[in-house]
Amino acid sequence: MRMSTRKRKNIIIVILLVMVVGMTIAYSALSQYLTINGTSSITSDFKVVFTDIQEGTMNSATTVNKEITAPTTATFQVNLKKPGSSAEYNVTVQNQGKLDAYLESIEGIDEANEKAPTDITFKISGITRYTKLQVNESKTFKVIVTFDSSATSLPSESKQLTLKLNFAQDSGNAPEPEPEQQTVTEITNTLLSSGTTYNYLDGTYLKGKPTTNYVWFNGFMWRIMGVNADGSIRMITEENVTTIPRGAKDTAEQYDSSYVNDWLNNYFYSKLKNKEWLVQQTWCSETTEDDTSARTTCSKNLSQIPQYVGLLSIDEYNLASNSSSYLVNSQIFWTLTPYSASDAWDVYSDGYASNYSVSYARGLRPVINVSSEITITGGNGTLTDPYMFEDKSSSVTGTLKDNSQIGEYVTYAGRNYRVVETGTSGTKLILDGYYDSDNNGTIDSSDKMAYGTNCTLCTTINEDTFLNWLSNNDETEKAKLASTTWYRGDYWTDGNYKTNLESISNSYNGSVGLIRVGEMLSGQSETILSKNHTVTNSYNNAVTYWTATPYSASYAWRVSYFGDASITSVSYANGLRPVINISSKITITGGNGTPNSPYEI
Repeated sequence: MRMSTRKRKNIIIVILLVMVVGMTIAYSALSQYLTINGTSSITSDFKVVFTDIQEGTMNSATTVNKEITAPTTATFQVNLKKPGSSAEYNVTVQNQGKLDAYLESIEGIDEANEKAPTDITFKISGITRYTKLQVNESKTFKVIVTFDSSATSLPSESKQLTLKLNFAQDSGNAPEPEPEQQTVTEITNTLLSSGTTYNYLDGTYLKGKPTTNYVWFNGFMWRIMGVNADGSIRMITEENVTTIPRGAKDTAEQYDSSYVNDWLNNYFYSKLKNKEWLVQQTWCSETTEDDTSARTTCSKNLSQIPQYVGLLSIDEYNLASNSSSYLVNSQIFWTLTPYSASDAWDVYSDGYASNYSVSYARGLRPVINVSSEITITGGNGTLTDPYMFEDKSSSVTGTLKDNSQIGEYVTYAGRNYRVVETGTSGTKLILDGYYDSDNNGTIDSSDKMAYGTNCTLCTTINEDTFLNWLSNNDETEKAKLASTTWYRGDYWTDGNYKTNLESISNSYNGSVGLIRVGEMLSGQSETILSKNHTVTNSYNNAVTYWTATPYSASYAWRVSYFGDASITSVSYANGLRPVINISSKITITGGNGTPNSPYEI
């Protein structure tokens, strides 16, 4: 058989699911038949055949019959017994001819999955479009059938998949095989099976120091933690995304009404895109006085309201190997767990747990649970090439204001920044580093400034000398900046982030400002801590810097190199992380907003 002087062969797999009523049991069973048909008339110099079929992982499923009756035909029958059942079979195809081949196309999966009953779904793995099959080479791939665990009844109709694999002769110019798209669940299961794990609240999670569980998602670097009891995937940010008090004084055991819960599920959650991928959960905030607590159950859950975002518990941290785990990020951050009515557990920069009053400002590392069906669109899970949940394979176009999201990276005048906020006046970006007057890579005393009375620093950073440094004395770059109104807020003493961020006191105009305590990215960036992913996170790579937030006429708030916030005299000199406002008219000319490919404007 020839098509345009090219030999081609179709291999067809037919799967038929039929309802069978069990007379002596309390459920109906699913019978599944797999038939592999080939064309025996294909000339002998182009011969692709099936050679083996073996049972793979079976979940509440049993094989009734499985055999290969001829080189081009194989059949198996399997019973899927209830919702949540699944069966996989390893099918081997071999090129027994004299010509190299490649898989030209795969047909049938999407069409079958769109048909009723939709509770039954099919997929294949281990083989993709353009997979090459040289002479005498064999390839084993999986055929997987799943009965959705959330189904409330058994299907009342049969369902059939006709999967067609179209092989063509490879004359040496076949495209490169497409990367196999895996779900986040498949990736997580691979991580769990290849590493050490612990169990917590009926879920299974990673412990120790895995190095291939990085994910770039929604403007932040995350670490895959494991799989929850409901099948969703748990992740935690690699960095502290802000730093605030955990709650009002003596409210450690009132997590639902805490400042951090409000910040996570109102302020932070509101900034995220792809919210439909998140799964709600009830968070366990059970009190303990034991810094080695490693409970796997929750007998007194103080959090009664399901939320999309939470924090790591001290138990999870210890179960994951605490100071010897991947969860250490060289920063101070709050956990979910109270120590008493007044204190809660945090993790210090060296990885050891301690308890402090909830009125102290510590870093926050959001924890989320995402849908098990999210498709991985790229990456290999390493820090320098993290998994992607969104297609970032091509550059983004359009205005920066409308096409960037919080946390993403932008290059301005040769330096990297991150998106803090977008609005009608433009896009606010925080420098992913510190003011370095002589650009020598070392932040010394000449680069640090005092806050000054009523923030004289806020005036200094809008003067020509500082603007020239920001723009590298380039008038074209300077023209991208736009003046806007900046707020320092009232004297912030009560710990509630809202009273700071919602205040419109002490305003001034300019194109440059400072971050406020409680704003997004008011911590230490993970790319600062890791020197752009060239070293392990270390607070030694960070510098204590001023925020815009005043505490009194004589004191103001700063973020330390440990990632917590505290007050100090306005006469002291600290580092600077300027926040600039980019005009709303500025467009993206390249990049995709990731650490490795910042937006170019």
